[in-house]
Amino acid sequence: MIQRMSLPFLLLVACDGGGTKDTDTGGGGEAARTFDYFVFTNEVYTGDSTCIGSDMGTVDPAKQVSVTFNGEVHDFQTENEVSEATVQFWLADDISGAADAEHTADADGKFSTTVPTCTPIAYGTFTPPEWEETVDTYEVHQVYGYVETGSIDGEWVNSVSQSTSKIIPSVIGIEWDNTTGIIAGTAFDCTETEIGNAQIFIHDGNGTPPATGEIFFFDDNNLPTSHDKLTATNPENGLWVAVNVPVGTWQVEMWGWSGTEHVLLGSTVLNILSGSVNISNIYTGHDDGIAYPDSCLMGAM
Repeated sequence: MIQRMSLPFLLLVACDGGGTKDTDTGGGGEAARTFDYFVFTNEVYTGDSTCIGSDMGTVDPAKQVSVTFNGEVHDFQTENEVSEATVQFWLADDISGAADAEHTADADGKFSTTVPTCTPIAYGTFTPPEWEETVDTYEVHQVYGYVETGSIDGEWVNSVSQSTSKIIPSVIGIEWDNTTGIIAGTAFDCTETEIGNAQIFIHDGNGTPPATGEIFFFDDNNLPTSHDKLTATNPENGLWVAVNVPVGTWQVEMWGWSGTEHVLLGSTVLNILSGSVNISNIYTGHDDGIAYPDSCLMGAM
């Protein structure tokens, strides 16, 4: 599974005073929060979209087996190990209920559990609030590819520090209301290459956007910036972030301008919890945010 959401620049930005300070709140200023508020750029999107509407392959049930997962908790920004973090797994890919497994990482951030391959699951990482170290971090729709060895070794799970959760909004020049959530993701095309000029629309499943929640994109220096400067994803990184998304279940869609119309490229569904950071990529041709590795498909060796 491709995971390229990494923001190692953010502490440097905070220390150097760099970044874009701008209080712009998104495409349209005081305009009503409708589809056009989020999707309005007529720059043709980049990337391969030929897989839209095509057969994406069939998951081989024989590849859906339980394996030992020898994982490591790492900081989302610095990539350092996070010691003694709690790690929870939801094997039904639904973080709204009780977790199926919970483990505490050791001093080196290492832990072991059992996960199914070729099956979407979710995980969360946590440290005690009194430590003032991290925020609750979730990643849903994770699919681990089939392995013949019976174990997945050295796979990282992400943990976002409190400093990073504050730096992302502050670089843009806004404040995070930690009763809401943050979503950070990458836009991918059919070949899982980053897409340029993709736009992100969030709604309740019936087309109504949340009352709050602004979406920003990243410039050539991998810095989040305002819509005055960037109105869609950069083809160099495909990165986007949504800040102050209310608690609840939201449809997150990726749109692109074809030259004649805006086209729905892909989407995912996320359950946002209070005070959380959610890492979520969107894949062209997928309407549920789930992309199965080739090793999971029928006919794969």
